[in-house]
Amino acid sequence: MPNRLADALSPYLEQHAHNPVDWYPWSEEALSTARNSDRPILLSIGYSACHWCHVMAHESFEDPSMAERMNAWFVNIKVDREERPDLDRAYQLSHQILTGRSGGWPLTVFLDSSDLTPFAAGTYFPPEPRHGLIGFGELLERVHAAWLNQRDTLREQNRRLGEALTMVSSHEARSRDNAGDPASELLGQLEGRQDRRHGGFGDAPKFPQAPMMEWLAHVARDDEGAAGMLGDALDAMARNGLFDHIGGGFFRYCVDAAWEIPHFEKMLCDNALLLPVFAEAAVRWNNENWAETARRTAAFLGEDMRLSDGGFASSLDADSLPSETQPGVVPEPTEGAFYLWTPAQFEACLGQEAELAKARFGLDGPANFEGRQWHLVIARGIDELTGESGEATRVRERLEMLRDQLSAHRRRRPAPARDDKMLASWNALAAAGLLRAGRVLDEADWIERGCETLDRIHERLFDSDRPRAVWRDGRSAHTALLEDHAAFLVAIMERLAVRWHAAWLQRAESLAERIVEQFFDADTDALYMTPHGYERLPMRPTANLDESTPSGAALTALGLGRLGHLTADAQWLTLAHRIVDAAHGDIERAPAAHASMLLAGHELDQPVTQVLIGGSDEPADRWHAALRRNPGIRAYRLSVDQTELPQSLNAVATCETATAVVCIGSRCLEPARSQSELGKRLSEAGAARGRSQ
Repeated sequence: MPNRLADALSPYLEQHAHNPVDWYPWSEEALSTARNSDRPILLSIGYSACHWCHVMAHESFEDPSMAERMNAWFVNIKVDREERPDLDRAYQLSHQILTGRSGGWPLTVFLDSSDLTPFAAGTYFPPEPRHGLIGFGELLERVHAAWLNQRDTLREQNRRLGEALTMVSSHEARSRDNAGDPASELLGQLEGRQDRRHGGFGDAPKFPQAPMMEWLAHVARDDEGAAGMLGDALDAMARNGLFDHIGGGFFRYCVDAAWEIPHFEKMLCDNALLLPVFAEAAVRWNNENWAETARRTAAFLGEDMRLSDGGFASSLDADSLPSETQPGVVPEPTEGAFYLWTPAQFEACLGQEAELAKARFGLDGPANFEGRQWHLVIARGIDELTGESGEATRVRERLEMLRDQLSAHRRRRPAPARDDKMLASWNALAAAGLLRAGRVLDEADWIERGCETLDRIHERLFDSDRPRAVWRDGRSAHTALLEDHAAFLVAIMERLAVRWHAAWLQRAESLAERIVEQFFDADTDALYMTPHGYERLPMRPTANLDESTPSGAALTALGLGRLGHLTADAQWLTLAHRIVDAAHGDIERAPAAHASMLLAGHELDQPVTQVLIGGSDEPADRWHAALRRNPGIRAYRLSVDQTELPQSLNAVATCETATAVVCIGSRCLEPARSQSELGKRLSEAGAARGRSQ
């Protein structure tokens, strides 16, 4: 018999619907059942692509004897962290305070049902003691005994933890008087952590750190050292095992320092954020390899992640069934099975051409995965494969043909499961990434896909007075949080720069108003993840901290700043500055965890050159088409429709002939009405920006 998760929107919860555990989704029914029965809550948080979540489910949650104890002693709640990042943030922080260690997934937390405060926490637990970890069965028994016999001690611990969480969530992170420049400090930290042998930063495991890469790319415009670190990191990520050299797209992270072996899950958020970084870097530094990485990433999003009626799925699983099994052996999903190869498989697929492909992808060397299989890397460059013949074009063409053959062969394997829920925040990041990358690389299909994705977010999740965070199979659920609103706002501003429509400007203004109304604390200038009047949790998390995605507060500051500069509305610029200033103490204490907020502050202080283009004749379209390909310029092709525009925009939009107004922050230059005048104005703007730095 299925449990209460059978009708869940989340594929992750559906995966546990047939466990013998009497799982509840997070709901008032579950919380009241725990209170009324005087049982603690066993809260398990994970996500569908998580390998160790699958392992713990198979080892413990599918075990009838383990489930019997869980059902007798606890009210068991399963949460998808992608649906409820607010719960995940609150209980990850609680785990860190309780254990002194960083968390992860699966997150296992035991809560006092009276106030939802956690009193014990961990991540993955094996069923029996192993590698220094307590067995899950023994853990259940200890927690149950403590609940029965040490309730007063637990409640006192809960009181202290509650005070710590309250202090964290209400802290005013103002600047220290003697603090240095956080941007310089972060650049120094990165220089100290740079892996000069393998690229990137730190040792294993190696994460792409997309928000950090975005900030570093911004700094690298004017700093040769930053440009060198960025280039080394982008080369390493694109050339080695973090990237899928057959199907495109980036994996979540690599387990080794050399970026060779990934954890094989693929996440929409990582690819959405890395796509524009590679595209803009390719244009700035004229690097075709990075441009090709961007193209393959966009192709992956379109082919593997796009939902049939628009929008994008959340992830592809790390595990899949093996393509080859022994007779009589029941196959089980294993990590990376879809992506791994052997030389024999190359030979069977490619015939006489296999030697070239093996040399390119490293199969002529030792196996790099568990000593018996190969995960593909770019082992040799084109110049190494052409030798003295110099037939680089022909070799590239042959490799592309072989890649297509390998891709067709791989698609016959059992595919990894896809989490097909549509998340508002990640889809907005994907839309923004496609629009940015599409405009600088002049890829019309990416722009169309980005606009389509924004249409789907609006139609499915935001076209009501109660915006929602998740959509799947015609149903929406969960209150939209700050990151959903803020990512949508930033994506709308990208759309306006590529394809103008005044209705989308109105939506941006409405979103900005809603963010201020629902998430902003005017007394502290802090932004919170959750809206006012939200459900009771042990803490109301603030939104300054980057994780795998930019923080909601940083996205808000970016969106408000761009909206304020476009509309010449000082209220939005003032709010953006207040948000950044309120986070300055946090930024100083941990600049690496606030790279997106640093970026937002820098863009407010030194906004990119903005060009407003009006007029109905052909030169206006041509100017916009050329300028939008420049990563350092934000150009808007204004037009007049039935929607009223702010006066500053209307004055340009209603020009009869092609007119361009170049602005640096709040200062706009004389209108340009010819190509030569526009060139002069842009030169003036560039000189002014140089003097301000």
